[in-house]
Amino acid sequence: MLHHVISTEKVPLVYRVAGIGSRFQAWLLDLLILLGLLVPIILIVVTWEAARAGLGFAVAMLLTFVMQWCYFLLFEWLWHGQTPGKRLVGIRVIDFQGSGISLGQAAVRNIVRVVDGLPLLAPELPPLLYGVGFLVAAFNPQQRRMGDLAASTLVVHVETKNTSLVALREGFAGQAPRTQLMRQRLEQLTRRQKETILDLCLRRDQLRVRERARLFAGVSDYFRQSLDLAPAEHQSDEKFVLQLAAALTADPLPLTPQAAR
Repeated sequence: MLHHVISTEKVPLVYRVAGIGSRFQAWLLDLLILLGLLVPIILIVVTWEAARAGLGFAVAMLLTFVMQWCYFLLFEWLWHGQTPGKRLVGIRVIDFQGSGISLGQAAVRNIVRVVDGLPLLAPELPPLLYGVGFLVAAFNPQQRRMGDLAASTLVVHVETKNTSLVALREGFAGQAPRTQLMRQRLEQLTRRQKETILDLCLRRDQLRVRERARLFAGVSDYFRQSLDLAPAEHQSDEKFVLQLAAALTADPLPLTPQAAR
């Protein structure tokens, strides 16, 4: 299933919603990582408990709390919506409107994880771990569990370059004259410079707001000074750079009559 949003820069973005299967794989990998972290904790607990009764137990409770609550919260916030498990599977958490999630959203969706993690109890079936979250996601068109609904988040597959570039081109369709001028000027750039522009545009939703604005403003100033390319009237720096990226990924320029000869 695809999730379509229009960014604040009026650029259409398309995300492929992650299903229950891929989300379960990511959760299982994170669980295995957490279990692996229990080994040094057990060694610490045994050592400290032998040295002083009660100390090892207190440390174990503290470290278990930190692991249980901070692992998902901090990774999803600092890794732009990804935990190690999600990164391995190729999915990430985003705001429902397409931007990166905030610390508050990461906190809400992980606090509600307590409810999602409740088992379903039925007389004819064994207890199903994470039953509530599975049931809610199964009946939600976008596979969102209660934590996602409460935090206004969505789990999607990490965008491939080709899919994102198509979205960029479609977002600036119908501007052939200006696009042709841009492409002629952009031919002066090196391959590495072109790749840098594309990477910035493809990963813009993973950036913090201030960092995002600063980077696009810097790129816009560079083209204004070096290639005499400037944003149109009332066009933001980000939308201008996105248009440049669209020009870079457009179809090859047609030959002029002189070149055809």
